[in-house]
Amino acid sequence: MDPTREYLRASRRKAREARDYFDDDDDGDSGGFDGSGGGSSAQTGASAESDVDPLDAFMLGIESQVERERVQRRPAAAKPDVLNHGDDADAYTDYARAQTQVDDSDDEVYAAAKRADPDADDGAVDGKKPMEVLAPVDHARVPYEAFRKRFYTPHADIARMSVTDVEELRRELAVRAEGADAPRPVRSFVQLGFDRKMLAQLMKLGLEAPTAIQAQAFPVALSGRDMIGIAKTGSGKTLAFTLPLVRHVVDQRALRKDEGPIAVVLSPTRELAHQIFVHVKRFAGVYGAECAAIYGGVGKWEQVQAVRKGAEVVVATPGRLIEMIRKKSVRMTRVTFVVLDEADRMFEMGFEPQLRSVMGQVRPDRQTLMFSATFRRRIEALAREILDNPVKVTVGRIGQANEDIRQVAVVLPNDGAKWPWLMTNLTAIADEGRVLIFAGSKLGCETLTKNLNAMSFPSWCLHGDKSQHERSDALAKFKSGECRILVATDVAARGLDVKDVKSVVNFDVAKSIDLHVHRIGRTGRMGHDGFEPGTAYTLVTLKESNFASQLVYNMDVSGQAVAADLLSLAKRDPRFRRGTPAMRSASSSHAGMAGPTQQESTMHSTTERAEDEEDAQEMARWSESQRTSRADQRKGLGFAGTPVGGGRGLGVGSVKPSAAALSSSFQSAEFHTKFNE
Repeated sequence: MDPTREYLRASRRKAREARDYFDDDDDGDSGGFDGSGGGSSAQTGASAESDVDPLDAFMLGIESQVERERVQRRPAAAKPDVLNHGDDADAYTDYARAQTQVDDSDDEVYAAAKRADPDADDGAVDGKKPMEVLAPVDHARVPYEAFRKRFYTPHADIARMSVTDVEELRRELAVRAEGADAPRPVRSFVQLGFDRKMLAQLMKLGLEAPTAIQAQAFPVALSGRDMIGIAKTGSGKTLAFTLPLVRHVVDQRALRKDEGPIAVVLSPTRELAHQIFVHVKRFAGVYGAECAAIYGGVGKWEQVQAVRKGAEVVVATPGRLIEMIRKKSVRMTRVTFVVLDEADRMFEMGFEPQLRSVMGQVRPDRQTLMFSATFRRRIEALAREILDNPVKVTVGRIGQANEDIRQVAVVLPNDGAKWPWLMTNLTAIADEGRVLIFAGSKLGCETLTKNLNAMSFPSWCLHGDKSQHERSDALAKFKSGECRILVATDVAARGLDVKDVKSVVNFDVAKSIDLHVHRIGRTGRMGHDGFEPGTAYTLVTLKESNFASQLVYNMDVSGQAVAADLLSLAKRDPRFRRGTPAMRSASSSHAGMAGPTQQESTMHSTTERAEDEEDAQEMARWSESQRTSRADQRKGLGFAGTPVGGGRGLGVGSVKPSAAALSSSFQSAEFHTKFNE
């Protein structure tokens, strides 16, 4: 019996006894008691029945109804929860995500993006409420200060170049510049007019010459022009906007109380934002400029304090920046330089309203740079709306994979064949260096990591549901070499720069060919000694003919050999077409690492040996085109002495033309005069 119900019944009994007591006193004069012994037993029973409390009767009815429903809903025998192969893993992760309480403004933006684009990448995390856009600013009523954004005067050697010479240089760099009066590319850092401090920092980090994107982007950005920069992953986009950004910032007056920032860099992910923050700080710190990082997953208080102390540069993700602006922790009145890194990814994730909202807070005459590895026409059209007379700089082909990365596509009958293939080949792959494995979902990422650890392959995983501490810890262990295998979703595929990633394994294919380009770009990075090639393995099943079709085209235009089984699968797609014949490498039956028995039998075929010899010859030609030593490379630039530290990870290195072209571009005495000013 319920104690509360028993207490209420006892109270009602006491109330009836008290009422009966007073009723007996009142009824004595009316002959209510006639000395007949209180009447018959039937009368007594009827009287007792009439005294049943209505509430008691109601509660008894409820109890009986509940008991009847309990019997009717008798559960079946408990069954274990089994995730069948055909189950939708995303549904499970959505449920798990809904159970997680995350106090993170970036997650609010990811949630808004997910609602706007249900097919968005699983790096988006459902939040608690949609992210609000910021109220528009009436810039005509704001008394903005004048500022300078043109710092570039062409070097004498560049100015003397004829139109034919400029075209030849761009052909050598494989770069195109589209736009009115696009500045000419440069051959060296000295030709950019940097001061002694900047040149000393470049020399300290051992950076010898600009990469292709940098050679053209530096003159454009330093001339004050808006720019769309499109280059393959690992080509040095970060430094391409970092040096112009720093030059722009240090030219302006010092920040006063509650002012700043002067420059803002937006990136789609926390990891990329932190990486950019580290790189920018290296160069901004030379001039005493402060840099602050604003992104979700870490304490807001520390970030607010960093901005309030005076930060000339803020590197942020869209969600946290919008929150800071809304709370007036970040004021945008001094912002004159904006960078959108991985801009296409932010558009694809549904951040267009947030980006427009942030850009609406910045004065219209700002300078804006957009960088990405891919740029679809729809995104380009949107970009041109927020840029003013931009110069479009393209290195290679849009959406093209880095041709220096060796791609190996392995065709498997079904998903169940992926794990045996991985177990057969992972030891050999891991012996080459660090391995980055991509899974298609967070659940798959967790499961794969658990299984690898169970098979004595120490692994960590990285995905959107991990806390910032967990993400940073996993990346730190991977970068330090403590953990040689990292399993990740596409949240780790954008702009992360980890040294010595020798192999990428696409355990699940990417959701688009653009994401595939970014994935495999994690191996093969610009390093201290030039480009360091790697290998990307992609496991394709027979049901993925659509992706196979896109992959074959991508490999064609990147000059990669296409295996016969992959080509056969791609032909099942009605939209299939080959890439540009002039850039197509002859198809071969080589499928890469061991897969099914038929593929194993072709691993040492004549075709493969011919490809190995061709690769060796190409590498020899590439090596001959470089200077024999870093000391010689520094002499070509006028640098002297031994560099301290390393430039690897900054996305810069030796690039053609780096021999006679650089040595003849200016006199060493000129550099030393500049350097010793």
